[in-house]
Amino acid sequence: MDNEPQRRVLRNTALFKVPVTLLGLAALVLVWSVVRINVPASARDSWPWKLELLDVQSATTATTVTAGLIFARAQYASAVRPMIGWVGYVVEVSELSEPLAWMVRLVNGAGAAAQFHDPKYRVVLRGDRQQGARVAASAWMSRDDAVSVLGEAGLVHGEDYSLRVLGPSFPLSNSSQKQGILALFTRRAMAEIEELLIQVDATDQVGDTHRRVVHCLQAAVRVPASPSLD
Repeated sequence: MDNEPQRRVLRNTALFKVPVTLLGLAALVLVWSVVRINVPASARDSWPWKLELLDVQSATTATTVTAGLIFARAQYASAVRPMIGWVGYVVEVSELSEPLAWMVRLVNGAGAAAQFHDPKYRVVLRGDRQQGARVAASAWMSRDDAVSVLGEAGLVHGEDYSLRVLGPSFPLSNSSQKQGILALFTRRAMAEIEELLIQVDATDQVGDTHRRVVHCLQAAVRVPASPSLD
């Protein structure tokens, strides 16, 4: 799977879809009011022209206010939109079977905190190394299922690698980056794993949900010799 940019996968219904619906209704009422006022006065005594919802001034005010609400919401959503990324480097560890490991850390470059939840995993194992074959899981899976797949490959969680638990509603901003550790991999684990992908969803402060896929072993130092500078 190629690197994909961050994308929004869900909008908050109450804070986006409802105002847009109201704007559509207000615009229809405004159009109706303008058309109605321009028909002959004699025709306004018969249907459908006798139906008066709002006068033109009131309809214009309703449309303008609703459009302003949507514009203000869009500005705020842009300000609090998370900037999801990740970094990887070699660190010294004491909880795994080897002293050095490749660490992958989730990053949110936005100042406003976002809530990360429900990570999904995809494991790509190395197959026959002589032929360069790759064995890949066909679908996204839970953390427990990923641990099970890696266990079948002979890797022990907590010894050869570690997949950290996120959530529920794990908060992360650019002031708390040290907390966003996703995974640790020893040299032995990286010899068996071609790639491990983690799909993370983040809900921002206006209720929109954004998604990014983390490529944990992209450009990994698979034979670590010394810690990297962080």
